[in-house]
Amino acid sequence: MHDGAGIALISAGGAVALLTTFLLRARAPAAFVATVLALCGLAIGVGALLVQDHVSTTNWVVTLVLATFLVPAHVRVVLGPLGRPRPRDG
Repeated sequence: MHDGAGIALISAGGAVALLTTFLLRARAPAAFVATVLALCGLAIGVGALLVQDHVSTTNWVVTLVLATFLVPAHVRVVLGPLGRPRPRDG
């Protein structure tokens, strides 16, 4: 439907997610990293829906909710904790 905008959102969301994951994940506060990754997931989800025809309201709700939560969770599971490492006691 809106191919150019959808492709741009998918590309931008993916690029920012990669930069955040590999450059900021262990340097910035965990809440900031999780928020940026959630917004990237939202952008990727919106972009994916914009390039499709005949998208229902259910598709919008399910895709946006899941993409928003699954991108930060995926990074956390695959690469480890978000945020600065905590100092060890002792």
